[in-house]
Amino acid sequence: MTKPRILCLHGKAQTAESFSKKIGGARRKLERAFDLTFLDGPINLEEVSPAATSDSASDAMPLMNTGKGWFLREPLEGKQGKQGEYRYIKLAEAMEYVTDYASINGPYDGLMGFSQGGTLAAALATSGAIPVRAVLTAGAPHIEEAFVAASEWVATSGDIKDMDIGLAIPKLHLAGETDAIISVDSTDELCQRAGNGELIVHDKGHLFPTKAAYVDQMVQFLKKSLEEQ
Repeated sequence: MTKPRILCLHGKAQTAESFSKKIGGARRKLERAFDLTFLDGPINLEEVSPAATSDSASDAMPLMNTGKGWFLREPLEGKQGKQGEYRYIKLAEAMEYVTDYASINGPYDGLMGFSQGGTLAAALATSGAIPVRAVLTAGAPHIEEAFVAASEWVATSGDIKDMDIGLAIPKLHLAGETDAIISVDSTDELCQRAGNGELIVHDKGHLFPTKAAYVDQMVQFLKKSLEEQ
């Protein structure tokens, strides 16, 4: 019997391989019932190497790879925004990248994502850009620009979708009670925005839970969602 297929999107500064390894315990249990595909983000993230000294500061300062990302953010400056506010860039490119991959390598039954990968998964599913039957996220924030970008991508692709279908897709969102990066409130906002969602709050920080109790809930959610449709 063919297992349901799930496309997995890592968090910022991770890779497909590092995400897969990081959630090893959860992955092994999930793989008993589902076929997981881990996809690399399109953006290479780099920063100045710690080995670089002030004496070597120049345009040629050595860089080190710090993983990959799906989209980026820039602080709004001056009259455009207040301190701590950002604008998000390369969202349209992320939508095209993932939808093209899914079109060529799919179909997929579900989307799973961590952090910004979870936000992207929720936006893609809700907009109908990738037709799936379940969405699972962990540590994912609500970024309204991602939903706008996904809707615009669907519109420009000429394949208009019924948004009610995307909103009706079952979604499970996990948030960390002690997450210092993404607040529970932000994930709760994502849950409300994406529609038909359930929020589970665990007692850890910014991570994809691997404790058996939470993984069991993920498996039960995916099985129930994929069997009912």
